[in-house]
Order: sequence, then C-alpha cells, then structure tokens
Amino acid sequence: MKAVRIHEYGGPEVLVYEDVDRPSPNAGQVLVRVKAAAVNAVDVAVRRNSFPTPKQPPKTLGSDGAGVVEAVGPEVEGVAPGDEVFFSGLGVGSEGTYAEYVLIVPVQAVPKPAAVTFEEAASLGVAFSTAWYGLVRRAALAAGETVLVQGGAGGVGSAAVQLAGARGARVLATVSNPADAARVAELGADATIDRTATDVASEVKRLTDGKGVDVIVELVLSANLAADLGMIAKGGRIVGIGAGPEPTVTVPSGAAIAVDATVLFTNSGNAGRAGTAEVLAEVAQLVAQGKLRPVVGHVLPLSQAREAHELLAGRHFGKIVLVP
Repeated sequence: MKAVRIHEYGGPEVLVYEDVDRPSPNAGQVLVRVKAAAVNAVDVAVRRNSFPTPKQPPKTLGSDGAGVVEAVGPEVEGVAPGDEVFFSGLGVGSEGTYAEYVLIVPVQAVPKPAAVTFEEAASLGVAFSTAWYGLVRRAALAAGETVLVQGGAGGVGSAAVQLAGARGARVLATVSNPADAARVAELGADATIDRTATDVASEVKRLTDGKGVDVIVELVLSANLAADLGMIAKGGRIVGIGAGPEPTVTVPSGAAIAVDATVLFTNSGNAGRAGTAEVLAEVAQLVAQGKLRPVVGHVLPLSQAREAHELLAGRHFGKIVLVP
C-alpha cells in the first residue's frame, strides 16, 4: 500500500510518499481502508519533532481519518467489515492516517454520520474534540454566556464557534481578514472582530456593554493572556488550548485577581482513546441533527502531502484533507 512517512525530522520536504507493507489486524485490532485523512497542526509538530512521540521515524503521520472497516482481528466486538467509521488520536504511539490502510482499536471507531462525506468526517477529529474538551469539559460553558473565540477561522476556532452557538452561547470571534469574517459569521458567530484593523479589547468591551466575556478560547496563550485578562467578566474563564510562540507564559496576577479569573490549561489528549471517541460520538450526533457542520477547505491526493503541509502553513480556511 501507499503511505506518507518521515525518515527524519524537518520541513515538508521530509514527507515521503512510498510503498509500505499493508498491516494485518491482530487480536483487538481493526483494519480500516482509509478514504480520507485530515491534516492538522499536530502533524506538523510531529514532523518537526516539536511534539516528541513514542514512535520514532520511519513513521506514518496523521491523527485523523475516516474510512471503511476492511477486517477485524480476534476478540473484536461491536465493529464489523463494511462499517463506515471515523477516528482520531493516531500517529503518536502508532502509525498514522496518511495511508491507504490503518489499524485502530475498536473503541476508536466512531460511526460516520450517513449525511456527511468521508472528507467531512475526517475533518471532525482533532478540531471538534479539542474545542469540545476545552469548552464543555473544562470551561463548563452554559447557555446564555458570552464566548470570545480567538481565531475563529482556524480548525479549532471554527469548531469552537459552532459548538458554543449550539450550546446556546453568544459568540464573538476574532479574524484576520474580511473574507474570513463573512465565513465565520455563516458558522454562527454573532459578531466578528478584525484584529488587524480593530482594537480587540475595546470592541469586546463595546459589544458586551463593558462587562467582558465569560469564556475566551485562546490558541496563542503566551502572546495573548495579558490582553485576555482585560476582556473577561468577573469569574471569567480563559481556556488555553494553544501554547503560542513562547514556552512559558506570565500571568499578570493583579489583573487576574481583580476579576476572579480562571486560566484553564487544556489538552484533549488527556481524555484518552475512549474519552475522545465519546466526545466525537456526541459531535457526530449534532452533525446528524444539522447543529454542527464540518468545514473542508481543500482536498488533495495523498501523494501531495508536502503541498498540504505547505498550504497549512499559509492563510487558508477550513480543513485540508488528503485522499488516498
């Protein structure tokens, strides 16, 4: 079979499209024929070794995928050949989804909603599980609260905009250009703020009558925490999903104490395989009900994984998906 692997760490040029042996399922394993694999920032981090993983090169990249169950090993229950499934959490201690076939464990196999394509299903994994874990599990977002999503056009950001709206929150989102503003509004944002042309803090205060927001979804924590503390309401929560450019973050303690702030550091990987699958099953149900929708921006052949990683590094909207 074909797969995209790295034999060393580095830039997109280290991605190699090559022949590898097709895996066979052992006891407790499920073999899936991959129909689509999403490209995520974590794949880039693995490629660069800025996110060290137990499995070393040569290795196949890719966390998220969707496909059809080809075969199951002994002791597998609840999953059968022909099932259409999607899954997340590969490529760390195992081979990833940038391949024609992949092995998963039964708990990772989430039934694909019938109304969505494989490309759309693959795009749900990291983005929606991360947004859900931060907003629902960590921040306990309640209906009627106001959320600011910092970076509403990104994969996690666009998922957070939709999830917050589906849970009855008022949603504000920052964007970096007018085209993204229109797209994020279509996803359910009640107001968008162009951070390149507007003072975000002043606009947030205006939109909330000076109160501030209850929850901030923050993907660049080390760069934005100080500003975030000036935009939250009393008792507000800042959900730190992305670390940002610096390895450490300084908390302005006076500003934090003044508003009873809570800073929540989150890693959806802590939910584990079963926890992530449980979240994605809930996401799939909301997708089936039309309350959430995956956003696919680009679909490329698996052989063009290098181009996909280069595209991810630039300005784009929606998930980038590889198709074997």
